[in-house]
Amino acid sequence: MAEESDYSRTEPASEKRLEQARSEGRVPRSAELSSLLVLGAMAGGLAIWGAHLFDRLLELFAGHFAQAAQMPLKSAFILAQQGVLEILPFLAAVFIAALAAPLLLSGWVFAPAAFRFRGGRLNPFIFLFRLFSANGLFDGFKAALKIAALALLLFAFYRMNLDAMAGLSLMPLPQAAAAAGSLLLNGLLLLLGALLLASLLDAPWQWWRYLKGLAMTRAEVLAEAREAEGSPELKARIRGRRLGMRRGTPE
Repeated sequence: MAEESDYSRTEPASEKRLEQARSEGRVPRSAELSSLLVLGAMAGGLAIWGAHLFDRLLELFAGHFAQAAQMPLKSAFILAQQGVLEILPFLAAVFIAALAAPLLLSGWVFAPAAFRFRGGRLNPFIFLFRLFSANGLFDGFKAALKIAALALLLFAFYRMNLDAMAGLSLMPLPQAAAAAGSLLLNGLLLLLGALLLASLLDAPWQWWRYLKGLAMTRAEVLAEAREAEGSPELKARIRGRRLGMRRGTPE
């Protein structure tokens, strides 16, 4: 069996290398996990606040729309402000989910070094190189496959609920809104199931690719160990100085 080359990256990343990568903002990310949490917050908000939100917006807009032609500008501004305040809790839940999604996979990361100016980032050929690299092509293929799968899923949902959607126009407004909200919630739950499956596959893959990208050669491991222990030449000089000091000290 041939001896393994020191230049092959077969050793796992050390704690020092992992900490350095985090300090530079290089951590694993999963778009599927982020989409899952955002859609989950939307579905939860729709289930909890949907009926109340519709009733409040209907109450706010019904009286003003009756006199829309004579509505002064100040009343229109107050109406828009009240509508935004009613929707704000729902938007806040979605915003918090979008912020919390990356923390689940890689935790809190504060990396000022990632914001430093680097002239190489202005080079357009670097972007093209990353786009057409093996990882870039794989990510593009994965994104296209995900979009195609979700489109097929939504089309199947649309065909299964075509009659229910067509009957919405024949219902009174409150019943039609409740039925439309139920259809929307069911569609979001269907998407959540698909994204949950995708997240269970993507999150471990992102961690594996992240650790594989930070893998070290044996030469790098030995160099880091020597750096942590200190230079042997420096240690020899320190021992020599200590020995000389002891010999020169009167007993």
